[in-house]
Amino acid sequence: MDSLTEPFLIEPSRVTGTILVTGAGGCIGSWVVAILANSGAKVVAFDLREDRRRLSLLIDDEAASCVTWEVGDISNQDQLYEICGRHNVTAVIHLAGLMIPFCKADPALGARVNVEGTINVLEVARRHGLKRLAYASSSAVHGMPPGGPTIATLYGAYKLANEYTAEVYSLDWGVPSVGIRPNVVYGVGRDQGMTSEFSVGLAHSVIGKPFRISYGGPLSWLYAGEAASAFIASVSKDGERAVVFDLNGTCMTVEEGLEILSSLDPAHEITTTGDMLPVPADLSDQPIRDYLGDYPSVKPAEGIRWTLEAFRRLHSEGKLAFN
Repeated sequence: MDSLTEPFLIEPSRVTGTILVTGAGGCIGSWVVAILANSGAKVVAFDLREDRRRLSLLIDDEAASCVTWEVGDISNQDQLYEICGRHNVTAVIHLAGLMIPFCKADPALGARVNVEGTINVLEVARRHGLKRLAYASSSAVHGMPPGGPTIATLYGAYKLANEYTAEVYSLDWGVPSVGIRPNVVYGVGRDQGMTSEFSVGLAHSVIGKPFRISYGGPLSWLYAGEAASAFIASVSKDGERAVVFDLNGTCMTVEEGLEILSSLDPAHEITTTGDMLPVPADLSDQPIRDYLGDYPSVKPAEGIRWTLEAFRRLHSEGKLAFN
């Protein structure tokens, strides 16, 4: 499965020292860890539990088992500080967080993880003097304040709070950071949340089961490897201030995505309701590319093909498990 990371590998010298990746068990986190590990960079994975399942979809089991993994709670600042000190961490890619439905189900927990957790990362960066920090915001901030065309969520409110907090940390204590707002991500490992349904649909096509995507129309198509590459590029140089960027990928309709799938798997039984989601679909990536410089860009036709091929390999190995 290492072939999935090949288009995104970097020279280890670009990321000096040890990189801590929080939320390492998630989709983007697993891609970041896999790319760094296969590039020969020093990486420490951090998450609430030692869950290497998604990582093992991207790299072989032996390589996944060799990744240094710290189990901890992002809301425990002292624990985070101790881990960074013990591993001589020089950069942090902060991806730990609870997504929209979990924040709605338990708003207080969502705030502790998403807001307090990000404050803890910023505070650790301040105390350790880190100059390389990237954190995940979200395109959900475009739903704030409520009343516009984009759905308003607690998740979006928490992420917007993080952006302002990072700016204050820069102003008051000189802590630089890069906030990245990933839009709709697809690819291997994207199996959670409503906007994961196209990826889930690709898996269903491989195992020969029908699946109906509950939305359609124009959408952001951001390949998971491209998203991971942006975060890695963000800690490949010292920062000077707090900056925030959208990360969109390609704007394309779900229906066009299904046409690409049909060219690769004519017998698939994946359909769409055609209902549009109240989310932005065509945000500009130019500002983040101007700031970071060159990092890989993946067109949907490539990303869908790579994902389908990976799912086929995983299915043949008995690793593809979707309900």
